Amino acid sequence: MADIQKYIDLITSQHKDKPKFIAWLTAHLDIADDAKSLLDALDNYFDIDSAVGTQLDILGEKIGRARVLTFQPTDGSSPVLEDEMYRLILKAKIAQNQWDGTINQIYDLWYSIFDQVYLVLKDNQNMTLDVLILGLSTDLEKDLVANGYIIPKPQGVKINYAYSATEIFAYGMDNDNFKGYGEGYWLQYL
Repeated sequence: MADIQKYIDLITSQHKDKPKFIAWLTAHLDIADDAKSLLDALDNYFDIDSAVGTQLDILGEKIGRARVLTFQPTDGSSPVLEDEMYRLILKAKIAQNQWDGTINQIYDLWYSIFDQVYLVLKDNQNMTLDVLILGLSTDLEKDLVANGYIIPKPQGVKINYAYSATEIFAYGMDNDNFKGYGEGYWLQYL
């Protein structure tokens, strides 16, 4: 009612005291206001970060990535993805569609999807690419990477994947994946 009140206030003095007219106008304005509210909310319903269930399925159709995987995950879980994992591969597909073919942009796209999972790429200059990934938490995520759902792959290039579950020495860093000289981590082993 608050959104339509400004229109009710515009009624001229000769009709302000007519309750049937006010009721008729309010009924019609409520319908228009409900339609406007739905249109305002529509963007949120299909925002990839807030969409759920069927909304994600519709986004998947438009993006070109189904909820059902084309492989059986090695951990024995269902090939039908839950919303969070499906959202992840939808974001990855969007990133793949925007990829310009350079290694530098793979890093940009990767870190737009995974902020705490590190990626190291090495182009072997023989149509192969070595990929080291640090910090993937589940076997399903590793399967998604290995099956081409996350990292864009040029046609004809073989990708060799390696994963690290332990920390790697790095100067000046201290997080789940990197431990190093600058943070005093190494001192505890002396």
